[in-house]
Amino acid sequence: MADATPSLALPLIAGGQAQKHATHNEALALLDALVQLTVLDKDRAAPPASPADGDRYLIAAGNPDGAWTGWSGRIARFQDGAWLSLKPQAGWTAYVADEAEPYFFTGSAWTPLRATLTALQNLSRLGIGTGADAENPFAAKLNKALWTALTTAEGGSGDLRYTLNKQASGNVLSLLLQSGFSARAEIGLTGDDELRVKVSPNGGDWFEALRIDRTTGRVAFSGRITSADVPVLTGQVIAGNSGPGAVAAGATRYFTHALVGGHQSEVYAAAGRRGRFRHLRVVTQGAPGAGESWTFTLQNLVTDTALTCTISGAGSNQAADLVNSAVFDADQRWCLKMVSSSGARPTTNILFSLLFEGLD
Repeated sequence: MADATPSLALPLIAGGQAQKHATHNEALALLDALVQLTVLDKDRAAPPASPADGDRYLIAAGNPDGAWTGWSGRIARFQDGAWLSLKPQAGWTAYVADEAEPYFFTGSAWTPLRATLTALQNLSRLGIGTGADAENPFAAKLNKALWTALTTAEGGSGDLRYTLNKQASGNVLSLLLQSGFSARAEIGLTGDDELRVKVSPNGGDWFEALRIDRTTGRVAFSGRITSADVPVLTGQVIAGNSGPGAVAAGATRYFTHALVGGHQSEVYAAAGRRGRFRHLRVVTQGAPGAGESWTFTLQNLVTDTALTCTISGAGSNQAADLVNSAVFDADQRWCLKMVSSSGARPTTNILFSLLFEGLD
């Protein structure tokens, strides 16, 4: 019969043994040392000066001194005025009190238990540095985070792709950016499958900054326009020259860039998208003359809009309307109408500019 148990080396009472209580008490003392194993520290290289009876230490130092000499990797327990060495076996765990950290013995070294975890499956909540709850089952409170690809040398592909998925087109899949827990920006698929970027001044009012069509890749800027399908980040300035065709005294003519005609249908241009015209500016080659005038008005098809300005007298050759505006739908057409007073000088090459801002 063996003298001790195979796992914890507890002494066994032999048949006919005298003073059986001594062997029994020794086994109980070992159980007291090993069961629910909690050590005070693992970083000491020598015994403390005044240990209390029952104190336990994990000797992680490679070359411990004093009464612990040669005990590297072992558990030391102070008992009855002396240190007792307990040799661990692979799989033992010990709670290190000063670190509030459980450690695991691999068979050759003690390592933090969490470092040995290779899989966590079907967790309902996970909090890192903070508490997770039902609304946020994964929560992290930290200052930096790193995601790096598994290299080919480690058995990976070297790539890193972060995949997010929503149930259906009508659901939301987005990155919500907050300041002081109040939303300020959102990027993602919000309510459909078009990529959108939105901003908010207060977390309640939202303004869409851009939208990317998933079928064409075209970028639409809300409140902005495109020119030849190229997004323009600011309002588009439409500038032109009426060309060499003269506008005679007392005449009414219509023009866009390089086109002058006697009727709107000869010159007008499509707005192309819903938007607002404003900031009408006109510069002519000379002045209309004393008591005379040239009046310029933006027209929507054949109807005057509120956007208009007039050059008058002998000393001016330019005018502007920076106050009024006119909204056009995408299929509506525009041109400038010029009305020359009866005695005004003929003029050519009228320079003009308009600011157009998209509204969809």
